[in-house]
Amino acid sequence: MKQLKARARLRSGAILMAALFAASSAVAFQVLPKVSDVDRKISTLGRNPVLDYLGHWFVGSAIPIMKSPVHESITLAAIGCGAGRGSEYDCVTINAVQEHRILLYGVRWPDDPPFLLNAKSPPRIKGCDVGVTLRSTSQPLCWWGLFKDAGAQAKTKSHLKAPAFGPGDYMLYRSHYGDLQFMHAMGAYDGETAGETVDRMKMWAEFLWGVASGTTPTGIFIRDLGHSNLASYFPGDITAMNLFATGIVEVRKDLDKVAMGALLHMVQDSFSQAHTERGQESGAQCGTTGFDKPGQIQRFRSYAKQSSTLHDEADTPSALGLHTTQISPSAVDVSRAFLTFWNEKKSWAEAGAFFDCVFEPKDRKIEADAGPYVAVPRTTASTDLSPQ
Repeated sequence: MKQLKARARLRSGAILMAALFAASSAVAFQVLPKVSDVDRKISTLGRNPVLDYLGHWFVGSAIPIMKSPVHESITLAAIGCGAGRGSEYDCVTINAVQEHRILLYGVRWPDDPPFLLNAKSPPRIKGCDVGVTLRSTSQPLCWWGLFKDAGAQAKTKSHLKAPAFGPGDYMLYRSHYGDLQFMHAMGAYDGETAGETVDRMKMWAEFLWGVASGTTPTGIFIRDLGHSNLASYFPGDITAMNLFATGIVEVRKDLDKVAMGALLHMVQDSFSQAHTERGQESGAQCGTTGFDKPGQIQRFRSYAKQSSTLHDEADTPSALGLHTTQISPSAVDVSRAFLTFWNEKKSWAEAGAFFDCVFEPKDRKIEADAGPYVAVPRTTASTDLSPQ
């Protein structure tokens, strides 16, 4: 009996390893996952302790070797780690991550937002525990199963000129494949205009700036904050604290840092060509801010029809190194500028004017598409050797 149990655990581990290896190519400007002591404690209390234990081992040991902490690299370089252009990856050290862990939690939040599973209609996916807050480090097998389901559903809806998911759907579905893709500087669907996307990004940025600066209350329902457009995305009983820290008690007293990290994520994603196509820098400045203007936005991308493999090729340390050695201002430079505004306690009026400069679209009517990141179907090689 013990041998059978051991074999079953090994099979579960092998399945989980395969799922997690596949998941390594799932997110934009990939973020290094970190399993906390809280996640380990939760796993011992949940219904799937064996799967969660194995998942934590792979998330904590295997994935960091494979995944590229590009967002962390950009953020820590922007804070001022001293690494030269093209060497931002050297900024990611244990000490630096520990020192800035709340800000970095915010930076990874759009890729891995915590949320509760539907207890009345739980997912029919092995490894899901409705009693445990869902995020990649707490329920890795469930997280990956839901992500795959979201992608499959989005592809079946990709012909529609509308977001695949919206209010009422899981945050993981909405942020990667649905109406909240503006969090990643992407269109919500093929055909969404650049003007619509950038307006939603600015709406989100203003909300984040309010939380980051302490001017927006975090314990009031978002729908009651007086922002009608934002309320349409969060019409239920959800506060900023619920949004950013459901089940994550350890970050609640520092929601300002979490919100700032989420804003940096959107800024940084806008410099990935798989998210946003930018033109060349002009050498102009953003008004009287003293900061240079980045390349103007030519078009936003949308994710549903993209190949995750091709998408991720634009989101690697090599891609970041090429970007920062050839582009100025880069994702690091613009992240540093927003951090400067934040540290100097600038108002949204000032930060918003800089936002308009950074995210000015060349043509508000141009529509989002998948760009050159669509997998090309394999064709059978022709054996016709006759002259053409």
